[in-house]
Amino acid sequence: MEKFDIIIRPMLSERDVTKEKTCYYVPCMVKGKPEGDIYEMFKVMANKCKKSTWFCLKFTFLPPHLMNHLIASLCRGYEISKFADTMQDKKLISLFRGTVVFDLEKTRLQKLLVTTSPNLIQIQVLDFKTNAVIKRGSYSHLANLVEGEIMKIISTRYKMTNVKFEKKWECGCVKPESVTGSIDFTEENSTEYFCETCTVTHKFIDEWSNKQSQKRGSKRKKVDGSGSPKKNNTSRKTQYQLSQQFGESNFDTPYSKPTVIAAKLHFPPGALHALSRKNSLRVFTKEEFNYAKMVMIVQNILADVLFDLLKQDRGGNVKPRSECDVTYLYGEHRNLNKHIPSYSVGRRNPWGGTWQDLQNADIATGDDIERIRLTRNELQHSNGFKLEDARYKDMCNIIDDLLKRFDRRNNPAKLYTEELKDILCRTLSGEEVNGVQSEMAIEIEIEHQMNIPP
Repeated sequence: MEKFDIIIRPMLSERDVTKEKTCYYVPCMVKGKPEGDIYEMFKVMANKCKKSTWFCLKFTFLPPHLMNHLIASLCRGYEISKFADTMQDKKLISLFRGTVVFDLEKTRLQKLLVTTSPNLIQIQVLDFKTNAVIKRGSYSHLANLVEGEIMKIISTRYKMTNVKFEKKWECGCVKPESVTGSIDFTEENSTEYFCETCTVTHKFIDEWSNKQSQKRGSKRKKVDGSGSPKKNNTSRKTQYQLSQQFGESNFDTPYSKPTVIAAKLHFPPGALHALSRKNSLRVFTKEEFNYAKMVMIVQNILADVLFDLLKQDRGGNVKPRSECDVTYLYGEHRNLNKHIPSYSVGRRNPWGGTWQDLQNADIATGDDIERIRLTRNELQHSNGFKLEDARYKDMCNIIDDLLKRFDRRNNPAKLYTEELKDILCRTLSGEEVNGVQSEMAIEIEIEHQMNIPP
């Protein structure tokens, strides 16, 4: 039932964890909506809380249970907030029909309100910190996380091919029940906007955007001596644009390093289009299907493994999962140096090396971290996005064995081995294979331009 989000094993604070019994949430059985104003429950007042604008996903049709799946996904990464119920004189979790509030930090000073309106899923950040400041791009990682989870649910897990949505936003002063997602995201560098609900002009911060603000005059076209517009040389400027924009990334932390995921957020759109592989009309080989499935395993399951382990080792002090790839996570584990690989072949440095440096008997956590790195690198440096049957079966066996060990080490809500079975049993479409190849082509180019180490 956990697999299909019928029940949810939530993330709990240390004081709520009990050894005697496991706590589960059952979203479909939550019938009630908040009895009062959700803002009043959490004492959201202008002088004590700073509210973001609303980030909205507007659907042509919103399937009734899609919100439950989103809540289940977010529950695995964030703890549900509690509020004081004066009538019952106790604290209750803020999980209601179509509405939930999460704690984004252990201090509980920053919360994420997730709720629905007709054909709309909307989120808002409530910041109770003293002198809280919201800047451009402050919550881009949350927008990416929610959008990514929705895409995973409708495209990968349940293949809801007819479900379409677009991104919108709305003034943060609008009450949750009145949000309509009426404003489009645009390329304009606006500093103010007029709110038709408040009938006043507000400062426009654009906290959900990944884009860095452009300098005045940057939209002017360059012209050459003939007076014709001058074409941008994307390949020559890519490295400069990436390094400049990535260096201004607002989600850097003391532990951050350049990652492909982070760089892609700032990659020039024209360059992404130029790198996309247009193979959707041709027939793919079995070796290409093998490669695509293995990439999905690495990017989803193996990255989850390293992320979950890092959260345990750091006590939750890590970037959001949506900003972490295998390269970044491996580097963090190596710097932490908690799970040291075996010295079975007498290496001077246990970290790094090749497949030949790992013996079958090397099953320490650090050994499996190295196996994940080697698997990722083998795919990244493959010729032609192909994986021969024999090697594909070998890698499946290696991954199955290490996932069984990580199922015991990390105790995930859904076993990694079950996730592996789901991908291996899937029949991929040509469009999915083409998408994987396009994605890998982009990542390889980014690594080359950014000089990100393998």
